[in-house]
Amino acid sequence: MSIFFADTSAIVKQYLQEVGSAWVRTWASRSSGNVVILSRLTAVEFVSALARRQRQGNLSTADFIALRGAFLSDMDQFYITVHLEESVLIRARGLVSLYSLRALDALQLASALEGIHILGEPLTFITADIDLLKAATAEGLLTDDPNAHP
Repeated sequence: MSIFFADTSAIVKQYLQEVGSAWVRTWASRSSGNVVILSRLTAVEFVSALARRQRQGNLSTADFIALRGAFLSDMDQFYITVHLEESVLIRARGLVSLYSLRALDALQLASALEGIHILGEPLTFITADIDLLKAATAEGLLTDDPNAHP
């Protein structure tokens, strides 16, 4: 069993076919036996990503509804989630001062660091965002980019 923290750019590949989807499905599926941690923020970002694809005509309304439901069900039943508590917000403020991160990316990284604190175990931080990968590496996390696994 391994522990993974996936930001939205990574976990969306579990539900949509993109570069790296097959690789994400090897470690993020229920049958993998792995622990997958997400920030509660991911629910908003995930639905936003689906809605953007729907507006662009790349996703039908039926698929939008089905994928949103599947993800939210998995979030409640399978994934471990980190809430945006004050400790996460404080850590994120510090991260944006140290690294070239957007606010939501800093919240993702702060959530991963909180996940380590909660579980007391190391994890691998997965993101397709290069700046976020750099910051996570600088914070001492093992990292991987799903786009590096076509």
